[in-house]
Amino acid sequence: MSVPRTQSLTRAIALLRALQHFPRGVTTAELARVTDLPPATAGRLLATLQDAGFVERDDAGWSIGRELARIAQRAEPQRALARRARPLLSDLAAAAKESAMLGVPRGRTRVVVVAQADGPRLLGITNWVGRPIDDLHASAAGKLLLAELDDRAVAAWLRRVRPRRLTARTLTEPRALRRELARVREQGWAEIDGESEPGLASVAVPVRDAGGGPLAAMLGYSGPSERLDRAALVAPLQRAASALAGQPNVNA
Repeated sequence: MSVPRTQSLTRAIALLRALQHFPRGVTTAELARVTDLPPATAGRLLATLQDAGFVERDDAGWSIGRELARIAQRAEPQRALARRARPLLSDLAAAAKESAMLGVPRGRTRVVVVAQADGPRLLGITNWVGRPIDDLHASAAGKLLLAELDDRAVAAWLRRVRPRRLTARTLTEPRALRRELARVREQGWAEIDGESEPGLASVAVPVRDAGGGPLAAMLGYSGPSERLDRAALVAPLQRAASALAGQPNVNA
């Protein structure tokens, strides 16, 4: 059964969406026109939104309010985290001469790369910024996310997703994948070697807040299998993860 909608809230959302097109301010009459609302209705809704700090009014007219901007910024903490991580990623990439990346979990079923720095080599990997990683079982960062789940949640994920075999080395058999996740939990880092595509290797470590709380992000390296000494790269990644976690508001 369809859930009834609140008309006034729908209209208020339309006004907020319209405001993004008027960064210098806009009158009530113009907002009413572009949203097909009666001017009196638009005025009442804008006044209510102003009381909440979601819109502001000055001589130039209405604009997005500071309170709405603050909420939006807190709702997307990965942007601030990526900004803080970029100098660390640049240092990591320069030291290992391979691509260093920061991934963040999106829910419990996806990882998105939000920052990347490439080494000086001419031959490197694709720019992954903004691209989602859905095949968690074939990704070092994805294995870290799966390792956060308990056995029941892993079993549910296996039933729902049915992991794809991307290469001859991809772990898709449930028992083998569970053993791999147990190893990741025990050692505290994850790796792949030819599991997402032939010849590509990755290693990743978790980023947690200072109290060792939930997984906030993953720092890792990716590169050709023959060049990427995964075990040797764990320590510098962990130091960088600790430095990033030491910053305020890693999970904010």
